[in-house]
Amino acid sequence: MKRIIFHIDQNCYFASVEMISRPELRDVPMAVAGDAKVRHGIILAKNEAAKKYGVKTAEAIWQARAKCPDLVLVDAHYEKYAFFSQKLREMYSEYTDRVEPFGLDECWLDMTDSVSDYAEAEATALEIRNRVTDEYKLTCSVGISFNKVFAKLGSDYKKPDATTVFSDTDWKEKIWPLPVSDLLFVGKHTAEKLYKINIKTIGDLAAADNGYITSYLGKAGVSLWEYANGLDDSPVAESGYKRVPKSIGNSTTTAEDMTSDRQIERTLHMLSESVARRLRKHGLKGTVVQITVRDRDLGIYEKQRILYRPVDDAGEIFNAARELFRESYDWNKGVRSIGVRCTKLVESDSGEQMSIFSEVQSRQRDDKLNKAIDDINRRYGDGFIKSAAEADVASKPDRDLKTYKDPIHPEGDFN
Repeated sequence: MKRIIFHIDQNCYFASVEMISRPELRDVPMAVAGDAKVRHGIILAKNEAAKKYGVKTAEAIWQARAKCPDLVLVDAHYEKYAFFSQKLREMYSEYTDRVEPFGLDECWLDMTDSVSDYAEAEATALEIRNRVTDEYKLTCSVGISFNKVFAKLGSDYKKPDATTVFSDTDWKEKIWPLPVSDLLFVGKHTAEKLYKINIKTIGDLAAADNGYITSYLGKAGVSLWEYANGLDDSPVAESGYKRVPKSIGNSTTTAEDMTSDRQIERTLHMLSESVARRLRKHGLKGTVVQITVRDRDLGIYEKQRILYRPVDDAGEIFNAARELFRESYDWNKGVRSIGVRCTKLVESDSGEQMSIFSEVQSRQRDDKLNKAIDDINRRYGDGFIKSAAEADVASKPDRDLKTYKDPIHPEGDFN
């Protein structure tokens, strides 16, 4: 028997969690939105009532209000979303030991050893949906198929609170007529490129010459062609499995444009502190430092530098980031947002070669200090001990650095 894979997607997740404590919002158009005061004014999630007005995720608040003047906006509470996400995964683990998260609100489940056929799978999906509603007052959609890509397609196919089955016998007539943009990892840019060569449906992609698609789209074309032909065989990870991140970074959009080196340096200090702590938390070091800068006109560029040794120290990350900025930005325009990222990560204990004994001693001393600070902050809470840069910002905040609600964890990047 082929595998039986579930993909469970919580419906309007952020908005649904907010409505648990505020049931009066269930019947009025509402949305969870970013903070417009610090220029994060976009819709993060909306409920079904708002969706009927055409409100869309990721559009600006003013655009949403133009469609729905009575739209109720609610602040995001990420700790709530993480809490319910963990509880839902614990529930799914009662059915299988293979539960792989895909963001806070989505999971794949390998149900091959838990159900005997698609009929039992559909009955189990209904049981899970009912439990999600009864126990947490949330709703979810479930896709069932023989691979992860088609299971994900199934959960998106019919919403809210529905089950869709794409079995190994009828998937072609159901899936191939769908728009190619519905396929996992076919984003807007890729879809536009495929439209240019008259590939508009998943079936069109499946029927295309594999070699041509590969030459046209590069390595991604190989995977997408295989997905369209039902050839995805990627496993569902075991419960509790955590992927090793390929990169770790943080970025922030300031309340007003930054217009001086001092403002940039203080922001880079804060971001470097956050990146360094996350690196140490994962037991990793970075060998490449990258900055991303967006100016006031939303122009964007990235610069990166290879380091001669792996690092997890905020000072070294900051120095590299500052040099990259100084070398590449000419201050014709103010800076709206900036990000720092470490890539090409290696295990912290992978070893490194040093030729200067005093440098070894210095690095060892810094490592011990960072470990001691991390241990204290872990015990007493993040920010119990702050770096000089963090303390400086906290005591004498610049007018245009008030974006930091939590200086240790500014706006982050999901990897």
